[in-house]
Amino acid sequence: MQSPIAPHKTLESVELEPGLTAFRCPKTGGHWIPAQNYWSWRSGLPAAEAAGASHAENAAPVSEYDDVVKLCPESGTVMTRYRVGHGQPFRVERSHTGGIWLDGGEWEALCAGHLKSSIHLIFAAPWQKAVRQEASDASHLEHLRQRLGAELLERVQALRAELADHPERSAALALLNAPV
Repeated sequence: MQSPIAPHKTLESVELEPGLTAFRCPKTGGHWIPAQNYWSWRSGLPAAEAAGASHAENAAPVSEYDDVVKLCPESGTVMTRYRVGHGQPFRVERSHTGGIWLDGGEWEALCAGHLKSSIHLIFAAPWQKAVRQEASDASHLEHLRQRLGAELLERVQALRAELADHPERSAALALLNAPV
């Protein structure tokens, strides 16, 4: 199989985890994980480990190849990019064959973020919806920071947190909404 990034480079077989055989690009350090290999490995995991991700935020730097269009090593077709989100700034690619391409360092970031056994969830609509919501929330917060200034925004957020469970929350909000 040829590397999706480095043409004319043959992928080398490696074992990412016991029982998980992948193929590594010798030039870029990226990994191709065939769908069958991923699912076979995942089915052998203990139930607690296969249960899901905790979304720890140990972000890997974005690869210089993140924006490169990648062709599936198995089918030769263009792979689809999916943002990982949840503290990870990079995207992973998936082929219509179900195989997964990870640029160099992304496997390690997924392991550090406790996502390695949940890679398949990244491609699901609920995950991608949450990633879009996360980006929208961050954009909204940045817009507020620009309008209010960092100091006022911080004070408003602290007040918001304090009022969240306060028994007289509605009275405090009414005071804030009253004409000055």
